[in-house]
Amino acid sequence: MFKSKKNRFLSLASLTLAASLVLSACGGASNTSNSSEGTASESGGEKVKLTMFIWAGSNQDVVPKEVVAEYVKEHPNVEVTFEESTNSVMYPKMVAGKQANPDDPIVNFGYFNADATAKGLNDDMWEPLDPSIVTNIKDIPEQFHQPDNKGIVWGVSSFALVYNKDLVQTPPTSWNDLWENEQFKGKTALWDYMFYSYISPLIAVKGQEIGASYDNPEPAFQYVADHSDQIGTLVTSNDQLKALLESGDALIAPFSAQVAQTWIDAGSPLAVAYPEEGAISFPYSLQVVKGSTPEQTRVANEIINELLKAESLTSYADATGTPVTSTTAAVPDKYKDDPSFSVETQSNGINPDWDKLAQNSSAWKELWDRLVKTKLQ
Repeated sequence: MFKSKKNRFLSLASLTLAASLVLSACGGASNTSNSSEGTASESGGEKVKLTMFIWAGSNQDVVPKEVVAEYVKEHPNVEVTFEESTNSVMYPKMVAGKQANPDDPIVNFGYFNADATAKGLNDDMWEPLDPSIVTNIKDIPEQFHQPDNKGIVWGVSSFALVYNKDLVQTPPTSWNDLWENEQFKGKTALWDYMFYSYISPLIAVKGQEIGASYDNPEPAFQYVADHSDQIGTLVTSNDQLKALLESGDALIAPFSAQVAQTWIDAGSPLAVAYPEEGAISFPYSLQVVKGSTPEQTRVANEIINELLKAESLTSYADATGTPVTSTTAAVPDKYKDDPSFSVETQSNGINPDWDKLAQNSSAWKELWDRLVKTKLQ
């Protein structure tokens, strides 16, 4: 993803965040389904039915459900059903669905993280956006546009170290704390198969020392296997991780600083540490899924355009703490001093090689299963 641009992704993202700050100053899973449905149209036309994928928990559903509700109110011949889950759970289902019937995708559009977006580009999963419909794409700088308009990066999160501040005596300062800090022995929680959150920073921080790279990742997986006594739990959902960290069953995890901040704001005894080597830059995209009908594609584009409005993105940032890329969206007051919105934090980030991760996901999964998970059984 972002070929030929990824090495400058964060500096460009920083300029966008800076612009947003100036403008503002001037003015992870259990699947659930529900629907937003309009009444039958007066013309009696056939309903256009779509399924939208949204992230579960942490206020991620608030804005999309509000925007869709308003849209179907104005378009009573449209019915939208929501699938709430995580990308690590949903994307494999999408691949299986495409293999079974490429003309009947299990979701038609929605929110996808950098890992799923890159895999989707590699798997020909995405339908191009229509700029004549998604006119708000003009407010998002070119470096956040996908090749051939196959999606748009609307936000950039940061993965850092989230820990229980009541139980951790010495706050972590480095990615190395996951593997070398005795206070976290048996108390580190990792996302199962979410390699960018721990293998990518390991390659960035210790790659030369251990001989690991994106082209030769096995030494990194072997390093994790050699330090597997640090790992206490593998997680698959935000709620699972939150419960583990709050209870003290886990003391630390690499995770989204923005989602963690919503937990902290709600009273969780957690804190976020930005590693001295830099947080991981983690872009989020809106995509339309290939195989959707022309009418489904049109409606998906129209809803995405509503989601990209400045007020929608500002509301999403307010609800979830996610820095957004639109130059017209303001940073909410409560996040003006949040490090994840700062130019310095963003510009010092680690950029995973999303293309290599997508192209080699099966090989990385095999290394994880063979070298690491066998040690955890």
